Amino acid sequence: MQDASNPTGGDYSWNSALCRALDILNDFMANSVDHLGIYLHLARASDQRRRPMVRDRLLIMAGAIAAEMHLDTVAAYCRHQVLQHNPRHLVRRWPTLSAALDDEDFKSHRAQLKRRYPREKAEQMLDSLGIQLANERDTYFSDIEYAAAIMGTTPDALDEQFGELG
Repeated sequence: MQDASNPTGGDYSWNSALCRALDILNDFMANSVDHLGIYLHLARASDQRRRPMVRDRLLIMAGAIAAEMHLDTVAAYCRHQVLQHNPRHLVRRWPTLSAALDDEDFKSHRAQLKRRYPREKAEQMLDSLGIQLANERDTYFSDIEYAAAIMGTTPDALDEQFGELG
């Protein structure tokens, strides 16, 4: 006889399955915000080193992650910075990076960037710059506040400039 509290019919309780799913989601989100932080730090360092092409690539990586995390103003900021430097960049084709995520051309471009800047390489680049992320995100109230601080702005400034997109 199947336990009514366990609609899956398995040996574990429904609550355990739900808790496990939430743990996986929390791990994914924590991993995503760390990943976002890495690419934003590298983009900022590239900008300071006057390497705009590298900065743009890293901003596309960061912007796509932000779009996946539904941090629309962060994604809009990244897109805006790329288009300020290169108005003819591929991302001009979409009104937002969220809109670009499902397009095959953007997926191909992003896959190319992922091969060029895989997470492991990005972490090594960050280490070589002397930037340590250990628990950095925990010092901020929200993911958007964390990302804004790395970009040298504030959540309010992002909302003011890009709020209509979110």
